[in-house]
Amino acid sequence: MSAQLLKICLPALLLLSACAVKTGGLPGDPAHLKVEPKLFCPGDEVTVSWDVGNIPRDRSHCVVLGEDYTSDASCGSTAECPTDGSCIDGFCCPSSFPTGIAQSCPNHNGCYPPFELAVTADTLTLTPPVNNENEELAGSRTVMPTATTIFNGQVSFEGENYTMAGTTEMVQLTPPSTPVYEFPFVCTGANPGWLPLDLDEEFGWRERRYASDNVRVVNVRNTTGHTIQLRTNNPAVGPVTLEPGQRTDAFNGHPQGEWSASLSPSDPASLVPPRCGATDISDPWPDLQVEATLECANPDMD
Repeated sequence: MSAQLLKICLPALLLLSACAVKTGGLPGDPAHLKVEPKLFCPGDEVTVSWDVGNIPRDRSHCVVLGEDYTSDASCGSTAECPTDGSCIDGFCCPSSFPTGIAQSCPNHNGCYPPFELAVTADTLTLTPPVNNENEELAGSRTVMPTATTIFNGQVSFEGENYTMAGTTEMVQLTPPSTPVYEFPFVCTGANPGWLPLDLDEEFGWRERRYASDNVRVVNVRNTTGHTIQLRTNNPAVGPVTLEPGQRTDAFNGHPQGEWSASLSPSDPASLVPPRCGATDISDPWPDLQVEATLECANPDMD
């Protein structure tokens, strides 16, 4: 089990059920749940998808593919495989899988163990439901939520229960939705600066659509106590200089892509450069942030 997974269990509960392990959005997690877009307007569709293809394989599980398939299913050609199979990527793969078996060909790591997957939501019911799924390793459902919704997933295999969660948020008018975009100060080697924010990425490694087509930025406010320069990866906009508390409509439109911020050369804090050492930072610059106000372009917004 990965040391990067957070175990949540009490010794007394181990007599009743397997320990639950919460996945942390790491590429190597055995299961992933994705909800997109993160922000939606009333009447917009939201898709929840899942993938449990990182469940550990083992050669011992390959025997369940049929009595003609052993734990050593390697092959050089289809002629070396049972009559109902084919040689795919050097391993014999059956043309059909027994009920309850993960529908994936063996590889050099073996085959998947028996598993069960469930995905639910707190404000709606998935159709068709995802309950006790034990064959398809990946799938999705598209729904139309009427409120902010949390999706939960759980996959069980070999005595372990892995839980996942993802949220989609409905844009509100009253009070308005005002997400905060943060730009932490960092030293990259000896170079001081601020981390950019890619709205269409989560966990720092996978793409996730940030906002539905109907979501609009209607103004951006500098909530940092310093004068900053704000820009996006749209070459037609910015950089825009914003004093503390100042608003701008320069970034109005559909929120997406990479945003970045830096201290303005006119801000007094920029006159004292940080010193980025190997183990410490002297005179660090402040973290920066802005607040966006959102609205919906569709006429059904209440």
